[in-house]
Amino acid sequence: MNLSFQKLFYAIATVIALFAILILAKSILIPLSVALLISFILFPLAKKFETWKINRIFAAFLSIFSVVLIIVGVVYFFSTQIISLSKEFTHFQDKIINAFAVVTVYINNNVSLGENLEKGELFNRMKEWITDSTGFLISNTVNSTATFMAGLLATIVFIFLFLIYRDGLTQAFLAFSTKDNRNQVFKMLKSVQQVGQKYLFGMLFLTLVIGLANSFGLMIIGIDNPFLFGFLGSALAIIPYIGTAMGAIIPVIYAFVSYDSLWM
Repeated sequence: MNLSFQKLFYAIATVIALFAILILAKSILIPLSVALLISFILFPLAKKFETWKINRIFAAFLSIFSVVLIIVGVVYFFSTQIISLSKEFTHFQDKIINAFAVVTVYINNNVSLGENLEKGELFNRMKEWITDSTGFLISNTVNSTATFMAGLLATIVFIFLFLIYRDGLTQAFLAFSTKDNRNQVFKMLKSVQQVGQKYLFGMLFLTLVIGLANSFGLMIIGIDNPFLFGFLGSALAIIPYIGTAMGAIIPVIYAFVSYDSLWM
């Protein structure tokens, strides 16, 4: 087989151009793909509203509004606990820095990794570094929040349009296949919607069960804000392999910082 350098060049150039387009257009492609998945999942709800003689546009709006309302309620519930927790942040910060300084000094004295360190000096250095970094962190947070909100707004708009023009969208997908295969393609799209629905409901049920179990367990032990830590752990449990450990480490660290008792 003769190797054509011209064809090889075109193939490599096409791949590079494709990756470049994906990277440059990610601000549109990511909300678009997420909106397509969510619109598949929200379709039965919108269809249910339409069976009640509700206009398709208003049915799509109600479907999105219902989901947004639930999310806002959950965010509000946990944000109140986060705000109350943040009031004690300075106290936690000093305890964590002090614990880190003690461990660092102990390791340095026994292993002799560098110059002799004093706990007080190390504590002050770390506190200065955190203070200097605060402005940079706030700036990054504001920029990230603005980007996230823009992406969220675009996703909501795309979901609304997908739900309204779903017939045309389905026909557009079917047009990529031959007439003989269109039945099969339609069944495939229906399967994608059902799998997405079942996956979402399964993950919500899993999060709810683990969150309640965690929360009641932490409440029995006596940890403050048990529902915050419980559902944070259940949300992280979605991450395979390391999620459960991450969810457990957070309340453990909080208990070490907040309470003097090792039993806690």
